[in-house]
Amino acid sequence: MNPKFHYILLTGPPGIGKTTLVRKICEDLLNTHKIACDGFFTEEVRDARGERVGFDVVTLQGKRGILARSKPSDNLKRPRIGKYSVYIQEFEDFALPVLSSDNQSRQLLVIDEIGKMELISKKFEAAVNFCIEKCIILATIPPKMHHSLLLVQKLEANPKTRLFVVSKDNRNKLQVEIVKTVLNALKN
Repeated sequence: MNPKFHYILLTGPPGIGKTTLVRKICEDLLNTHKIACDGFFTEEVRDARGERVGFDVVTLQGKRGILARSKPSDNLKRPRIGKYSVYIQEFEDFALPVLSSDNQSRQLLVIDEIGKMELISKKFEAAVNFCIEKCIILATIPPKMHHSLLLVQKLEANPKTRLFVVSKDNRNKLQVEIVKTVLNALKN
């Protein structure tokens, strides 16, 4: 018998294709298996020259809000991660309603990503902790770091967690295995 995993985590280096893979998994689950997914993606924002200038949070319903920018135009003081100013209020306005939703039809919660920028928000961290007890979760996390994030450590250590390491070699092959893992988690 296959073990049931309630938390399916994807990790790998930045730019490896974790978000793209999660999008494909969600499309497969929705279109082929009629699984109700809710959550959000984190997308890179690039300027006209193709340089990354920030990140947006995009709900599965297509609503978009700012997560971070390298050169904010409003000059407000915000927490920084590297060269990026994190728009905590804007992020919370988009992410928290999804996490705190009492959506009874939701079968899978998608969180892309649980990382340093997102975890600046203590409200986000609390909401994810609450969801851990209530939901089947598909999430992306940063690769192992020297200063690991406590919530990420908690999820990784949970016996109900299955961790997939995404690489160039396997990113196009993992979708089928992850979909099977999610479907198994959703079985009564």
